[in-house]
Amino acid sequence: MNQKPSKFWAYVAVIVGCFLILTGVAATFGYLGLPISGLVDDVLSYQLGQIAAIFLGLGCGSLAVYHGLGAISRRVSNPIKLPSFYIFWIVLALVLGFGNLILNFNIGVNFLFPPLFMLGAALSTFAVLAWAFQKMGWPITWRQAALAFVSGSTISILVAIILESSFTYLGYLLLEPFWYLAEGFADIGWSTSGVIERLFASPLILVFLAVIAVEAPIPEEFAKWLGLPMFGRGRIKNERQAFAIGLASGAGFAILENMLYEGMYAANNGWTWGGVTLLRSIGSVLHPLCTGILALGWFRMKEGGAGKLFKAYLVSIGLHTLWNGGFEPLLYLTGLEYFTAGDLTLGFYGETLSVLLIGYLILLSAGLWWMLRRIVGGISLGVQADLAPISVSRGTLAAWAVACAAIVIPIGAALGPAWDSIRNMLLP
Repeated sequence: MNQKPSKFWAYVAVIVGCFLILTGVAATFGYLGLPISGLVDDVLSYQLGQIAAIFLGLGCGSLAVYHGLGAISRRVSNPIKLPSFYIFWIVLALVLGFGNLILNFNIGVNFLFPPLFMLGAALSTFAVLAWAFQKMGWPITWRQAALAFVSGSTISILVAIILESSFTYLGYLLLEPFWYLAEGFADIGWSTSGVIERLFASPLILVFLAVIAVEAPIPEEFAKWLGLPMFGRGRIKNERQAFAIGLASGAGFAILENMLYEGMYAANNGWTWGGVTLLRSIGSVLHPLCTGILALGWFRMKEGGAGKLFKAYLVSIGLHTLWNGGFEPLLYLTGLEYFTAGDLTLGFYGETLSVLLIGYLILLSAGLWWMLRRIVGGISLGVQADLAPISVSRGTLAAWAVACAAIVIPIGAALGPAWDSIRNMLLP
C-alpha cells in the first residue's frame, strides 16, 4: 500500500524555502545596486556570486515553498514533462554565443552577462533530465522532481562543503604515518622533465588517485544521497522513480558546482568561459548519473541490504574520481598563465597537453552518457541494471594503455619546464 507524503518534510521544505527566498531577494537588490554603487573593483565576480544566490534563493526557494505547501494540502502533482533534449542544447549554443560576445566586447557585462552565465551552467543539466525522463516515460511528478532538485542544491551542497573542509585534515592524518611515501614523491624529481611519466609508472599513482578521491568524490557522493530518504522507499513504486529522483537531486548539485568553476573562467576572459562551459556541459551527465546510481542502490537496500548502497557508492566514487583526475590537471594548466600574471607559459607542449586532457574528458563523458543510456534502457524494460564494472577485453585494455601513454608523455614534457619556472619564482 502506498504511503502518504510526510508532512514533516513538507514543513521543512516550506521553512527552508522561505529562508532561501529572503536571501534571494537580498541578492537581487545587491545585483541591481552593486554596479552602480562602485564599492568594489571586481564587480563581475561579485555579480556572478549574486546571480548564483538569486538562482538558489528565488529559484530553488520558490520551488520548495510551492511544492511543500502542495504536499501539506495533499494537492495532486502532475507527472513532470520537460521540453525536448535538443531544445536545451540549441538554447545553450545561443547562450554561449551571446555570452562570449558580451564578454569579449565588454557590452554591459556586469548586468547582461550573469543571467547568461546562470543559463550556461544549468541548461545542459536540464537536458540530461529531459532525455532520461522522456525515455523512462516521465516516471515522477513535478513535486518529487522539484524537491529532489532543491535537496541537491541545498542539503547536499552544504554537507559537501563541511565534509570537504574536514576531509583535507583527515587525509593528512591518515597519510602522515606513511612518511616514506612523501619521500618517494620528493625523490621522483618534480623539477625535471618526464616527472609525470615516472609518477604514472610508479605505485605512487595510487596515492595520487586516493588523494583525488578523498578530496571531493568521497564526501560529495556521500552528501548527494542524504536527501533521498525523505522520499521514503515505501512511496517509490519502482526503480524508474528512484533513479529519476536521484537524477534530479544530482542535477541540483551539478548546477551550483558548474557556477563555481565557470565563474572562475568568466572573471578571466570570454573564450575560456565559453570553453569550460561547453566542456562541463558535455560532462553534465556526471553528477546526475552518480546520484541516480546511489538512488538505485538505496532503493535496492530493502531487498538486498546495505551492501547494495555501498556498491553503488563505490561505483559513484570511481566515476567521479576518473572525471576529477582529468579536470583538475586541466584546471591547473589553464589557470597557470593567468595566476602567474603571464610570467609562465607552457608553450607547444602545454597546449598539446590541454588538448589531450580535453579529449580524455570528452571520451569519458561519452562513456558516462553510454552508461546512462544502458541503465535507463534496462530499468525501463524492467531489467535490473548491473552497477558492477563490465568485463573488458584485452584489446580494449591495450587501446586504453596506448591512449594513456599518448597523454602521459607530453604531460611530463610540459610540466618539467613549468616546475623549474615555478621553483625559480618561489625560491629566493
